[in-house]
Amino acid sequence: MAISKTKRRSRSALALLVLGTLTISTACSTAGKKTDASNPAAKAAAKQTVAIGTAADSKGPDPAVPGAKSGGAVTVLQHSDFSHLDPARVWSSTNQTADLLLTRQLTSYQQVGDTTKLVGDLATDTGSSPDGKTWTYHLKDGLKYEDGSPITAQDVKYGIERTFQKELSGGPQYLQMWLTGKDDYSGVYSGPWNGQDLPAIQTPDAKTIVFHLASMHADFPFALAMQSYSPVPKAKDTKTAFDQHPFSSGPYKIDSHDIDKGMVLSRNPYWDPNTDPVRHAYPDQWRFEFGAQEVDINQRLMAANGPDRTAMTFKVSIGADLAGQVNSDPNLKARLVNQVTPFSEFFNINTRRITDVKVRQALLDAFPRQQVRQLFGGPVYGDFTTTILSPVTNGYQDYDLYGVATTGDPDKAKALLAQTSNPHPTIVFAYSDDPTWQQAAVAVSQALDKAGFDVVTKPISSKNYYDETQKVDNQFDLYWGGWGPDWPSASSVIPPLFDGRQISDGGGNNSLFNDSGVNAEIDRIQGLTDLSQQDAAWGALDKKIMQSAPVIPWVDLRQVSLYGPGLGGVHTGFIGTCYPLDVYVK
Repeated sequence: MAISKTKRRSRSALALLVLGTLTISTACSTAGKKTDASNPAAKAAAKQTVAIGTAADSKGPDPAVPGAKSGGAVTVLQHSDFSHLDPARVWSSTNQTADLLLTRQLTSYQQVGDTTKLVGDLATDTGSSPDGKTWTYHLKDGLKYEDGSPITAQDVKYGIERTFQKELSGGPQYLQMWLTGKDDYSGVYSGPWNGQDLPAIQTPDAKTIVFHLASMHADFPFALAMQSYSPVPKAKDTKTAFDQHPFSSGPYKIDSHDIDKGMVLSRNPYWDPNTDPVRHAYPDQWRFEFGAQEVDINQRLMAANGPDRTAMTFKVSIGADLAGQVNSDPNLKARLVNQVTPFSEFFNINTRRITDVKVRQALLDAFPRQQVRQLFGGPVYGDFTTTILSPVTNGYQDYDLYGVATTGDPDKAKALLAQTSNPHPTIVFAYSDDPTWQQAAVAVSQALDKAGFDVVTKPISSKNYYDETQKVDNQFDLYWGGWGPDWPSASSVIPPLFDGRQISDGGGNNSLFNDSGVNAEIDRIQGLTDLSQQDAAWGALDKKIMQSAPVIPWVDLRQVSLYGPGLGGVHTGFIGTCYPLDVYVK
């Protein structure tokens, strides 16, 4: 998934994963504690395991958060309203976070302390399949919507069918492609609004649903955990109006939604915690306020006056301007979420325009990573990285192939350029035309000039940045990018970013990297059935790709956010935002 600065796109044929353990590395720290990707020891100590849970793990209720109690109201301060709440259209991290309160899925993630498991949510377990193509799920007893009507297998089928409707764009396309076997799935099935049925999903009774995939995808249980694949009863489908007021299957329902101003959620009285192994519903109410500037939100959270004592934010981070003040005040630091997220940022090198690998390596050596990070907030913005995969991705291995100095090494870059046919190449650096990136462009230009590059800076309007840099025929040499896995698997990172067969306008492979050996290795890894072998192979391929230097790794992003002193249970989740399902009012 492209990070939340852009539409999240991630299309990949995912590798075989049968019942077992999904090993990932995380750098999720406790409040106030941070790790840095430049510190290998810190990274090595941060390893965790995400397991595929059993049927017993899939039973509710979710284990209690120590010290938590029910009652009270939480205020969520956000700069903007949610662009989408209709599950079919939800893909950005903030939208997904809101839908955690309103929706349920066949599978989901149970987070208990430092342990995370994929478990059955609506389903009794994470599914069964004889071949990775046909998947069967059985719904639990006692599942109900906000009006007390039962959640059925037919509702799950209909909710997934809705994602095919062109009017409901914006969400992920995994199941649409896997069920039809086509990237252009709309030619096979266009959605249910005109009465069409999708025969690839069968519901022999109200509690059984069977998926017939076009090819093997044993990662299928993970895909089902995405909010886009939530149940929707046909009779409650208000089509495009559903976006502002979805019908709740989760622990809360919408009482009111004043677009761009505020939203109030109260308990769904028919949600039964005994059926739900992944959600708590401690607060009586969630009150959202939209429209404030981020600096004002942070100032309110610092002051924590009145209702702001029990306020938080899903996504707003403190910046460099406040980091010093927060970290020097023990009371503020004690209520700070400071955790690494799944999202990584890097700089694409256009490999079709810069074909000499030594020139690409020289760019990597000369790039002023520290100076640019400082402009975006310094250490609170993210941890320096030297790898493609982030520490929260299956297959991650820590390495530093080039021994890169965070401040850049112009002399090392000059030595590389001296070995090429053109020791003073022209580089077009494209950037989003806003104040921070304007300053970053100056820092990048000056650093590359010192190494012998002739830098041409090319500002692009913020509105058009992604459209321009994600064109296959773009005329730029160096430009920012970002990505994160949709679930903890390297197979949702490396193929969309570096499989040359996936190069397309608007796609993820924005370095236009196409190496036949890498493409073949991707196919080989995706055919492995042993998870430990697969993990090792993705990590090795990460390093092999970096030998060609198609990108300049930069940072693994951090979520650094304040919350009010009247709240407990605030931390980040796999989505990379402040996670609401463990929050309680003290």
